[in-house]
Amino acid sequence: YMPFGGGMVRHLAFRSAGEAVAEIVRQAPSSIYCSNALYDSPSLPMEEKGWKGAELIFDIDASDIPTPCKREHDVWFCHDCSSKGRLPRPQKCPNCGSASVEEIHNVCEVCLEAAKDHAARLIRLLTEDFSVQPAAITTYFSGNRGYHLHVHDGRFDPLDAASRAEIADYVRGAGMLIPQSFVLSLRRSQRLEETALLDNRGWLGRIAKVLSSSSPSAPQPEAKEKKGGDGIHAHINRAIEAQVSRVDPSVTTDIHRVFRMPGTLHGSTGLLKMKVKSLERFKPLSDPVVLGSTRVKVTVKYSPQFTLNGERLGPFKSESVSIPAYAAVYLLARGLAEVS
Repeated sequence: YMPFGGGMVRHLAFRSAGEAVAEIVRQAPSSIYCSNALYDSPSLPMEEKGWKGAELIFDIDASDIPTPCKREHDVWFCHDCSSKGRLPRPQKCPNCGSASVEEIHNVCEVCLEAAKDHAARLIRLLTEDFSVQPAAITTYFSGNRGYHLHVHDGRFDPLDAASRAEIADYVRGAGMLIPQSFVLSLRRSQRLEETALLDNRGWLGRIAKVLSSSSPSAPQPEAKEKKGGDGIHAHINRAIEAQVSRVDPSVTTDIHRVFRMPGTLHGSTGLLKMKVKSLERFKPLSDPVVLGSTRVKVTVKYSPQFTLNGERLGPFKSESVSIPAYAAVYLLARGLAEVS
């Protein structure tokens, strides 16, 4: 866990959930984490723990998904003079010269919906291409900008980092080599739904299905393609991009990763990391809000307009405001406000 004020207390093990809860109540930390790995002796130093396996876990973050809204709500902010501007973040504030310049990644309905879509894509890839049972996938809202998906399938637990990297690359569509024979078949096919291309397993079949559903006939753009225009490869790339899931590969490959514990508050937002029973019905800007709505006064350095629990707040800049406690914690935890 991470106490208020920083630092990390690690290598803890408990004999029961009751012991763990008692320790949490005693320490009242800022953030609480648990490992994806199973060890013989989890309280020993890392090299002596005896690694036995690890759950396959994916992290999807809205900040990794390109959406047009980021240009409006992702900014750099100077903590010394309260100047702000669009990313990329400068080394020093152009207004006062301070090095205390931070990137602020905000969220809105648009980018959170994109994160939800990529979580749904990942579930389809895992169930259809890796034969993972839907019941074996648990989805959590991270408490911040995205989702954690845990795969409870013993086939994956013994995998090393390199094998997990291959899975991460597959769902991201990274490093994919499209056989020239497949491209030639696409060129020659007049009606994709009448060909054997749709019977391909994995990405080739996925590409063919998308191209088939988008147009009754295969694209025939040889002339344009020679000029670098919108050719068959561009169609293929769009078909891939429409189905990839932008997971964080560094998370998936880490066989000793610690994750925020479900049922605890995110230390940077005050929102709950919670199990998502239905992605379609989940509302990431209201369902994880568990703190009270009593209005409290805070001095906000800077915040763009944001929505929590159905209430639209801001924009604020260098002003004292009275806002619901859950919104005050959201700003305080991110260093954007102080208690008045």
